[in-house]
Amino acid sequence: MSMHAGSPLASRQVLCEKLLSRVQRTLGPRAARALPLSVLGALAAFATPAAHAQDSAPLHVAVSVPPVAWMVDQLAGEHVEITTLVKPGDSPHAYDPTPRQVAELSTVPLYLAIGVPFEQVWLPRLVKNNAEMQVVHLEEGLNTRHFGSGEAHEHGHDEAHAHEQEHDEHHGAHEGHEEHHDEHADHEAHEEHHEEHEGHDEHHAELADHQEHGAQHDEDEDLGEADPHLWLDPQRMQTVVERAAEVLEARLPQHASEIDANEQRLLKTLSELDEQIAQTLAPYKGRNFLIFHPSFGYFADRYSLEQHAIEVSGREPTPREMASLITRAKDENIGTIFVSGQFSQTAAKRIASSLEAEVAVLDPLAEDYLDNLKHATEALKAGFELTDSQ
Repeated sequence: MSMHAGSPLASRQVLCEKLLSRVQRTLGPRAARALPLSVLGALAAFATPAAHAQDSAPLHVAVSVPPVAWMVDQLAGEHVEITTLVKPGDSPHAYDPTPRQVAELSTVPLYLAIGVPFEQVWLPRLVKNNAEMQVVHLEEGLNTRHFGSGEAHEHGHDEAHAHEQEHDEHHGAHEGHEEHHDEHADHEAHEEHHEEHEGHDEHHAELADHQEHGAQHDEDEDLGEADPHLWLDPQRMQTVVERAAEVLEARLPQHASEIDANEQRLLKTLSELDEQIAQTLAPYKGRNFLIFHPSFGYFADRYSLEQHAIEVSGREPTPREMASLITRAKDENIGTIFVSGQFSQTAAKRIASSLEAEVAVLDPLAEDYLDNLKHATEALKAGFELTDSQ
């Protein structure tokens, strides 16, 4: 019978050889040779369960936020050990791993990224400390929304208009200069004019380059900061589940069929949740809601709602912006201001007080994903009903 490396029989032989060597050191070569092979085989049999236990140890997986941890647990359960970096109450926008977490991540074999801001800074450093760590970007290729595109677009349009006006003025002067060139017959004057004309051509090219750069800058500004909360859209979450399941099945082939069954069950649950939310919020399509941090944009887009934020990119509103928000909320009879536990609620409570409105919680990072989206749906519905009753 032939043996291949890694087979149970080959492993048993290696283990017997190690035991024989240890016995030889203890009893001496002559006494060790006198032991029957059946005795050594029995000793190896006792040691084998420990080896199998080591092979079936849970896979250590690191994730950034609790909803992703929930998903990994739903897929692989007891077969994974999960480290979640952002704890309840932490903000993924201002988060840095603790020294203890950095040390722990130096031995983690798998990191499932979702695109939160701190990952852009810290993942390259973590990979540098742990070259063996596999990093999988679950968000890659998904259609990403951005914060603050409206303000950037307006500003970019004004700036582009100014560039166009400057270019038109220069072009007019350039045409006038060409007419002046035709009126001169003197060779020396012609040479001077030719040099000036070349200077104008260079300036014209510089303006064109500047305008092109400005257009690219405007395009980048239009996008604004990427919104990482894509898991709050159940349809996008289904894609994330499929990608995570594929990775976990590859890393845990002995449990692949179980993970696949869990994946199918979870996809069905998310599809049913999506239909349930869509049905509940269908009467409120096109309605606005006011939230402190713009974390529910994907949710709003999915169910045809409009999210208006008090804070964007970590900056609370100025007094002028606060007054504008209050005026707008009054005009729209908004009766509920939504907040989350990761951010200061001072500004939201101030606006709520001015409007005599209620304050309700929408948490983008709650670990119980299904219950959290159900709660968010009911909270938004109650907010719209309160507005309609005023």
